[in-house]
Amino acid sequence: MLTATDHSTPSGVLGISTAFHLAKRGYTKITCIDKHPVPSPESAGNDLNKIIRAEYEEPLYAEMAVEAMAAWKDAYWEAGRLTTTSGDVEYEENLRLSYKNLNRLGLADTIEFINGRDDVVKYCPILSASPAIDTWKGQWNSQAGWAHSRAAMERWASEARAMGVKFLSGAAATMSGLEIDQNEQLVGVRVESGDVLSADRYILCAGAASPRLLPDLLSPVLRPVCTLVGHLELTDDEYSQWKGIPVIDNLELGYAFEPEHETRSMKIGGAHRYGRRTATDERMDHTWNTDNGTANFASAGDNDGGMMGVPKEALEGLRRFISAVMPGLAGKPLVGARLCWDADTPDGHFLIDKSPRHAELLIASGGSQHAFKMFPVIGGYIADALEGKERGLRPEWRHGPRSEYRDAMWPDDEIKNIEDVEMVVV
Repeated sequence: MLTATDHSTPSGVLGISTAFHLAKRGYTKITCIDKHPVPSPESAGNDLNKIIRAEYEEPLYAEMAVEAMAAWKDAYWEAGRLTTTSGDVEYEENLRLSYKNLNRLGLADTIEFINGRDDVVKYCPILSASPAIDTWKGQWNSQAGWAHSRAAMERWASEARAMGVKFLSGAAATMSGLEIDQNEQLVGVRVESGDVLSADRYILCAGAASPRLLPDLLSPVLRPVCTLVGHLELTDDEYSQWKGIPVIDNLELGYAFEPEHETRSMKIGGAHRYGRRTATDERMDHTWNTDNGTANFASAGDNDGGMMGVPKEALEGLRRFISAVMPGLAGKPLVGARLCWDADTPDGHFLIDKSPRHAELLIASGGSQHAFKMFPVIGGYIADALEGKERGLRPEWRHGPRSEYRDAMWPDDEIKNIEDVEMVVV
């Protein structure tokens, strides 16, 4: 039987999904290695919640998202999503295109367009106190919502393990590079313990770490990019006011989820992105690791030359979002502020392709801020790619030069180098 081994980030979104789908197809001896036990605390998916939506201007991802939403079943909540812009014309066009895609798929009846305060308050009454919503335009989708992301990863990993998948961690399972022989043949994967792990086939799902692990091959097509997220801890009274809200997503300001029931914690995220200038910067070891590598800069314990803190301007942006959209919560401390890293491609398409150098190696990366929505199904596409099937080896996902394309989900074109911005400790 073919041995399919994920030698990079099975404890993250793409790795867990791939291991699960391979096991369902009957593959055996699937071994997944990662620095941390599954689910990795360095995966962006290892979080309280993530947005689940099917609004995409790109037909391919609209179709995949609809497929994924059906697979989520009872694992996501149709809380609704209020998606708005404060005046970005290009994003308004994006909304029209996403509506056309959902209309083609027979799902447009879940969409209503938003134009100003009255429409916003209709779907989220508590925002009536917001001074920012007068100019908001966008759409309401009753079938969008959110998923318990950490719980979903734990569930799928548990089911994969029950089907025989092995999840290894520690120095003996932390990838440091590929082992290549004198004939340029792939021998295995080097790990930090000094060992070389070998298999019949390999799948690299290294997210933001991909360019660092294979810099000459992947740096031209992948860039580590991060956003800032944090949480507000609500009182019982505040929780009763905000529970049950839809996902609030204003592209210029930020986004927020309904508070989690047990912890009363409300997750919020920023609207700006930061990236790495190079894939080999030594400080990367202090700021990101495998998969959609998440760095927690909230602690001040990093005293060996790495970065501390979060970008000051990003933190100020989150506070502006709170003041403008939920003024009643302004002034509350931001808890657990951290940077969530992903690997972006220039055109926003995934990178799922066989290595041009080693036939045994499949590369699966390029989440570009939307991989988790596809979590229940993306591993099936990666498994198809491993098997050489057209469904998984799409032209859009091939390795090679790509044209730059502005993602209308991020109205701010500029991705600042994180090395150039002021950092503060939260």
